[in-house]
Amino acid sequence: MIEIIGTQGSPEYDAALAIKQAFIQTWPGIDATPAEAGLIRIAANVKLSGHKVSDIDVVVIGYLHGKRYIVPTTSVSDVDGNRILGAKIRVRSFIAAIEVKDHGAAGMQIAAGGVTVRYGNKWKSATDQNEEQRYALLEYFQQVTGGNPWVYRCLILRGIDTLPKFRGRVHPAAGAVAGPFSATALLVAMAAVNGIPKLGDEYVIRSANAETMDLVVEDGLLTPLIPTSLDRKKMDRIAARPAEAQELASLLGVNRVHLRGHGGTGKTVLLLQAAYEAYLRQGKRCLLLTYNTALAADIQRTLALMNIPADGEGGGLAVRTSMSFMYAWLRRLGVLEDDGVDLANYEQKCRQALEYFEKEALDPAEIETIKSTDFLQFDFDAILIDEAQDWPQAEADLICRLYGGSAVSLADGVSQLVRGSPTNWKSSVSGQSKVGQRHLQSGLRMKANLCAFANALAEEVGLPWRVDVNREGPGGRIVLVQESYANLGELQKEVLASALNAGNMPVDLLHCVPPSGVIHDGERRVSRLGQKFVAQGWKVWDAVDERTRRQFPRSAEELRIVQYESCRGLEGWTTVLEGLDEFWELKRSQASQNQSMGAGSESGASSEAIAWRWCMIPLTRPIDTVVISCAPNSVVGVAIGSIRRSLGDVFY
Repeated sequence: MIEIIGTQGSPEYDAALAIKQAFIQTWPGIDATPAEAGLIRIAANVKLSGHKVSDIDVVVIGYLHGKRYIVPTTSVSDVDGNRILGAKIRVRSFIAAIEVKDHGAAGMQIAAGGVTVRYGNKWKSATDQNEEQRYALLEYFQQVTGGNPWVYRCLILRGIDTLPKFRGRVHPAAGAVAGPFSATALLVAMAAVNGIPKLGDEYVIRSANAETMDLVVEDGLLTPLIPTSLDRKKMDRIAARPAEAQELASLLGVNRVHLRGHGGTGKTVLLLQAAYEAYLRQGKRCLLLTYNTALAADIQRTLALMNIPADGEGGGLAVRTSMSFMYAWLRRLGVLEDDGVDLANYEQKCRQALEYFEKEALDPAEIETIKSTDFLQFDFDAILIDEAQDWPQAEADLICRLYGGSAVSLADGVSQLVRGSPTNWKSSVSGQSKVGQRHLQSGLRMKANLCAFANALAEEVGLPWRVDVNREGPGGRIVLVQESYANLGELQKEVLASALNAGNMPVDLLHCVPPSGVIHDGERRVSRLGQKFVAQGWKVWDAVDERTRRQFPRSAEELRIVQYESCRGLEGWTTVLEGLDEFWELKRSQASQNQSMGAGSESGASSEAIAWRWCMIPLTRPIDTVVISCAPNSVVGVAIGSIRRSLGDVFY
């Protein structure tokens, strides 16, 4: 059986079709073979999340149970460097990252070491790009399987008919095929990168053992992403191309854009709209940085559904977590010598890098060289900072030093400071026009009743927090329960059924849990709520575990679960806040402890005020319904009970 997944009409999908046809010509009838006898799955435009590289043109997975052979017609070497020609090679399994290039001969430089292609006025290594893709795919399947499958790589150079020869030898010797290719040529080019091993008496192409390949095939990476109604609304918002986004797009990279507003006012969406417009109209390549891993995965899901590239020839939009990106820079600048993560000394390392600039140990020319030689990771026209108010100062100063303050644009959450003192971004654009500044006040996510509820609660607890009520979205309901939502099986069914009846899918629901709702299950962390859902027969994206959190949910049937600290920027048609009172008390206790140590306090704010600011983040995640579980005699329970008397009609 051969399966193809992807968006029809794209160059990558056309390449996938060509790969399918090549396998059929080499092994006639394989497309009609039952999957249990042999499966080849080909996916175009694959999007990864949580890795240095997010885009792979084509991923090919083969898992062949019968005896399938190829006979190379060109010279190829085994793992010991011995040439083999004319010998049969058994194909058992393969996982491959394929990069498609349509450049003609004039736009390519081909040598023994690899292929370089022209992008505008720059030359960039397609071979290095493909190797980065191979490594990202390897990391992904290592996490999925717990094993170490071998991942192959290959370039398909559709713009030329044959690979060039130098002194009678084909270049490159491995890892590339020209436009017209056979399955034999493709498989040999993939395998020849590291040589073809022997297993017993046979030369073999094999990515992993049967147990690991079963897990690879069962994984959802190569299953079609199906947008839900909520996904479509997100996609429509980004693709709406409003006049304001068009205006801001022209500023990205040359003049700072600074968006400020409370949670739910559309800061991140407007920034994404501007980046999308900059990609479409001006070919800019933007990078969105957020320290929220779950939000990075959520945005990656939307970009994957919209087929927006991260590193296309005509620009794109990439998403990284801020710390992973900055650690990559610290390693390239020589501040860090290994791949380890030293959180305790992170800010000190950022300051050390800044000292290199101040002492002229680094200069702008060196930074530009790093960007051009590792363009996938570092070469961006504009940097977009989500939740900019929370960046450590040294981290903010370093990103501005690397890209220039004008190229760094901000989404700034009002009253959403959670990591310490407010960040000063102004010094990097001193004297610059403020044409890119916007203050967003309207509640765009929450329906009117939910806006009114959030405003009333903020007023009740003395928090200077308010959003304009969304009059274009009437309705919205609040469900208040006095015991753990995890124990309310019938309510769980009712809440899910209500969302489904409104045209949503399970993935459109968001569940936030406190630390006490998380337990260890072997090497993984799982939520108690997730265990209850699984017992109901439901699927979950249980992102309380970091490995799950790095990947976006690939099935619309998965209910999303995160810890409160990971919910910022996310949204749900229905949002369940499990143990909100416990979360409030945790944040109050942490703030009180920080204040007693003289660290992390915000301009004299009380620990109670800081806890309420934290709570306003999850309270602004819902669109239609919020379910809150808390004890009636807790601080949160008493405050909500007080406003319930004045807003009784919105409670259920």
